[in-house]
Amino acid sequence: MRAAVAVGANAPLSLQDLEVPEPGPGEVLVKVTACGVCFTDLNLLRGHYPFARFPVVPGHEITGVVTAVGPGVGFPEVGAAVGGQFLYDSCGHCDYCVRGDQILCPRKVITGIVADGGYAPYVLMKAGFVTPLPAGLDPVAAAPLMCAGLTAFNGLRQGGLRAGSRVAVVGAG
Repeated sequence: MRAAVAVGANAPLSLQDLEVPEPGPGEVLVKVTACGVCFTDLNLLRGHYPFARFPVVPGHEITGVVTAVGPGVGFPEVGAAVGGQFLYDSCGHCDYCVRGDQILCPRKVITGIVADGGYAPYVLMKAGFVTPLPAGLDPVAAAPLMCAGLTAFNGLRQGGLRAGSRVAVVGAG
């Protein structure tokens, strides 16, 4: 498969031929339908993340269809439309993970910075970190929802807002 690869900080993306990955335990293989471009991707290329792994395939605003599942995966099933986002994986047992704040996990893995992302035809994702997409949702329009959309939604959720509340969302996306 042909993928855009970040080969190092302050270096341009490189088009490379990579093998289509195979899902391992707890992983799904997703055929990418769309992948948005986020300012985080530019920050990766500018070297702003000292924890980044190079080479890495950027991109964390992903929509696609599950084409294969690894051992132990009961959901999602092959053929399911899913979205992938910034958080690729977390430890699952620290205080943050236990209370539902996996994004704060000190051992989190970030899609497109530490784990390969969606600037490729296929991407591996952790089954527990993909979002099922409803039928009829435009996958191209949905891709940015996997970043800026989740950021805004989480703020609303954390704030305890209800239908009819007035809010302003500034600077997301």
